[in-house]
Amino acid sequence: MKRENLAISTPLSTIILASVLLVIVGVASFAANNAINAQLEETQFEQAKNVLLAVDNIVKKVLFARQSSGYVKSSFWKTTPQFTRTGGNLTLIIDAGSVNWTYQIPVNVIKVKGGSHVGVTTPQDILGNGSLLLTDLSSSLGRVSVYQSDGAWVSLDYSRVRCVYTGIWEYFNGSDYESFNVVEITVVNFTFGTIETGTQVFIIVQNLGINSESILDISGNFEIRVIGPDGEEKRSLEELGGDPSKRTIINLVFVNVEVSVARSG
Repeated sequence: MKRENLAISTPLSTIILASVLLVIVGVASFAANNAINAQLEETQFEQAKNVLLAVDNIVKKVLFARQSSGYVKSSFWKTTPQFTRTGGNLTLIIDAGSVNWTYQIPVNVIKVKGGSHVGVTTPQDILGNGSLLLTDLSSSLGRVSVYQSDGAWVSLDYSRVRCVYTGIWEYFNGSDYESFNVVEITVVNFTFGTIETGTQVFIIVQNLGINSESILDISGNFEIRVIGPDGEEKRSLEELGGDPSKRTIINLVFVNVEVSVARSG
């Protein structure tokens, strides 16, 4: 009787041991796959940041070269790019009291969503900042930021205005020279062309042209206001460093930059 029990227990033990080993191998395989997927998603999200920084670098290169262009080649396997026309506007107002000038620029954003294993603990700007009104030449018109909103995102936008006081210049008024304040305003009109989807794509950046305008002979301490979807910023001529006792010339430059996407291969 004891020999029969021993004979039965041996194959049962083998079956139980094999089942346990299968469970262990399955759990280990699942964990390994999860770890690999998480690593791939993290790598792709880091790549997405570099892609948007590269796009901004091309925008900087083509900014004042009419009809110039450049491209970035990229792949999106574990990330999801979105080229979003928000429908909102960035509004620039030059308020000189009895008269004002108003300009509206569409707010468009490139966004890339990371995979489910990617998270952003603290929102941060990788390039530029959230200011609407930039008053120096060193600040970036482009803003690349990462944040968490139903997933991890990295985005690029140009929703800001550069307004720089360049000093007092002498101009000939027909009979004599007169001193004027000079203010330079630069805006990027960031738009989208044809967008093709694919895992491997070319992101093409093109300068479609530059629209310039001069506002002459503004008197007094006027105000420049920039209104975005989430706030407003303003500066007076005096705050910019100008002399309100002198008249002012404002030179406005609107750079039309278009981004298109074409499939690679």
